[in-house]
Amino acid sequence: MNLTQISSVLEKLYNTLGNKYLTTNFITEPFEFEVKIRYGNEQDYYDYIIEVYSNPPMPDSLQYRPEIKKQQNKKADGVHISVIIGEFKKIFDYVDINNKRHIGVNFMNRSYK
Repeated sequence: MNLTQISSVLEKLYNTLGNKYLTTNFITEPFEFEVKIRYGNEQDYYDYIIEVYSNPPMPDSLQYRPEIKKQQNKKADGVHISVIIGEFKKIFDYVDINNKRHIGVNFMNRSYK
């Protein structure tokens, strides 16, 4: 697959699986994601950089749903964006199963609180 095709598939996955993860675990409404993937350059640590644009902008942290916090005995009230980035990196495995690559995920329009 070329980068345009991978971007399209990832966009669909993020809008379904990504939103399911977010709305199941955190106090948030679904996001509308647009995804662009590019090759990393010499300054990047990653082979691929996944640029994720969201509407509304992705917050810097999200609060757990009360039932999730209680059920999973969470000590913290929420998570930092780095945890969300880790979960979104895992979704890349649905696209690129044969070739394990170093990938980076950047939420391009984050709102800092």
